[in-house]
Amino acid sequence: MNTGLSIEYSLTRSLLLKRILMSAIPGAIFLAAIVVEASVPDKNSWSIASQDGQCSISVSLGDEGSLSYQTSRAGRMVIGQSPLGLRVDDSRFEKGLTFNHAGKVERRRQKYELFAGTQPHVNKVLSYRSLLFENADHIPLEIELAASNEGVAFRYRFIQDSSSVHVVESELTGFALPLEARGWLQPYHAAGPYTPAYEDFFFHVSPGEAPPDSRAKAVGWAFPALFNVPTASTWVLLTEAGTDESYCACHLNPNSSGGVYRIAFPLADEGTRGYTNRFGPEPRFTLPWTMPWRVIVMGGTPGDIALETLVTDLVPPSHIEDTSWIKPGHAAWAWWSYPDEPTTTKRFNEFTDFSAKMGWEYTLFDAGWWRPGLKPIAEHAQSEGVRPLAWLHAADFYDANKRTAKLDEMAAAGIRGVKVDFWCSDRQEAIAAQLALIKDTAGRKMAVNLHGCTIPRGWQRTWPNLLTVEAVLGTESYFYEPHYTEKAAELDTVLPFTRNAIGPMDITPIGCSPKKYRRLTTAAHQLAAALIFTSGIIHYADSPEFFASLPPQALQVFRDAPVRWDETRCLSGVPGQEAIFARRSGKSWFIAGINGTESALPVTLDLSVFNKFYHRLLISEGEHADLGVIVTPVNNAASWQHELPPRGGFILRLNE
Repeated sequence: MNTGLSIEYSLTRSLLLKRILMSAIPGAIFLAAIVVEASVPDKNSWSIASQDGQCSISVSLGDEGSLSYQTSRAGRMVIGQSPLGLRVDDSRFEKGLTFNHAGKVERRRQKYELFAGTQPHVNKVLSYRSLLFENADHIPLEIELAASNEGVAFRYRFIQDSSSVHVVESELTGFALPLEARGWLQPYHAAGPYTPAYEDFFFHVSPGEAPPDSRAKAVGWAFPALFNVPTASTWVLLTEAGTDESYCACHLNPNSSGGVYRIAFPLADEGTRGYTNRFGPEPRFTLPWTMPWRVIVMGGTPGDIALETLVTDLVPPSHIEDTSWIKPGHAAWAWWSYPDEPTTTKRFNEFTDFSAKMGWEYTLFDAGWWRPGLKPIAEHAQSEGVRPLAWLHAADFYDANKRTAKLDEMAAAGIRGVKVDFWCSDRQEAIAAQLALIKDTAGRKMAVNLHGCTIPRGWQRTWPNLLTVEAVLGTESYFYEPHYTEKAAELDTVLPFTRNAIGPMDITPIGCSPKKYRRLTTAAHQLAAALIFTSGIIHYADSPEFFASLPPQALQVFRDAPVRWDETRCLSGVPGQEAIFARRSGKSWFIAGINGTESALPVTLDLSVFNKFYHRLLISEGEHADLGVIVTPVNNAASWQHELPPRGGFILRLNE
């Protein structure tokens, strides 16, 4: 028996019992629950349900001592019997496990603010329960369960104390989807100069289908993964939350035979250019060790998935006590309009001045700012009341000394936020470096934008200065990806229910001016998508000249529409076909809709709930739909009908 992972069985039991008893409220009732649980040795299934009773998860111990779980919504099975377990370098937790005890169900209120999300103020109640098992060597493994009205989650925990480093060789966790389910999944890429970075299309597949080699060689499926389970009348989103420096970011194995998607670790050759990995790709840490949440969001409609907060509900509260300095906002961005032009002081200042004119909060100095130098362009931004952001390379942020020097340089130049690019790794070292960057920028009151990176895993709650993350195939693809032309409209209607459902997304919207690959979406589609997608900082991809070409009422939308909305509703959503969202700021509603198909799409909206908002303007396709929009008044009727053209869009603005 390895002394690092094991302690005396009796000591483990007594410490756990003491820990549970100390947290019991009221103690007598909780103790009774423990005694009853422990006195039924033949019981082999333990469950927990959400406050409303709709979402539940149960864990079972099989005849051979193997663990499994299943989930249900409204009494219907969503995830079938699925494997649990770990293989550690000196221990196994896959067979021969025995039950120790189950803790009492606890309910905890999660009340917090999000500076980058569909809900600015969150107030949810989650149910929690811990289960303790032991392997054949009497080494304990705790499984913590959580359930909310939006779904369920679970995670593993080693509760002992040990300074020895342990390695998880593999995680046996799986998600068994019914074979009749249909999913929207993105391939996880093999290591390359710019991969993995979660920049690909989502494919409409059935369980068991292999990931295609789309924009790079596929070595798995990426999180998040969205499924429609018709037998349960449920949509389900699989992802993870709470990943920290003690673990790697995970994805799904490419082999999903039988409908079982299994957790996979990063590949050995993943890495950030300019940094040499020190360890293997498997996670390693000392004890105690709490691992990431495996999250299963469940809802009756795609809109339920789009507006969930379960990913952030599960993670630690904000580590920033005073958040008054954190400012979500919009940013002008010169690179997309002039990628091949040598960056000059004049060009940077032009976009800074445009931000000031529009009332936007930020301007981004992307790659090439070193030609004019930061100081003069940052000083100009500050003189205009605009916060400057600067692009940097990820390799500078692994080493603590380099990170400190680089951030001190930025702070001295007056930079208020950093866009750090080209991480291209899900390895534990990359996760640790990104979290260290976010922490260190918080200490300097700087915002963070991660690019060329993994997806967010709830970090925007714990570190609210993380205002946006790329991990999406955005408008820069009109320079690089020939297939983006025919697939962009469909992708736009999938993202609100997949990637954007788990956290802020820096997709750099608008992007109407012609680039290398022709755009097939209409200008109205581009404008509407900018209001549908959620990001703590929105970097607009087009030039001042394009915005100036818009009708005044359309341009005013991009002055008045905030980044942090008071309220968001999904009015209609079918991934791959349509997405229609209503978002409120003060006394104005902005209803935006997009068509993801090549056919005209009739839309009928019930606007009776907006009857007090009787000043209505429609922004839709103009005569030259690729670059122009028109603005027309709309009657104050309870029902509104409109036909979305192929790959089209609309914005309906409602004021009191």
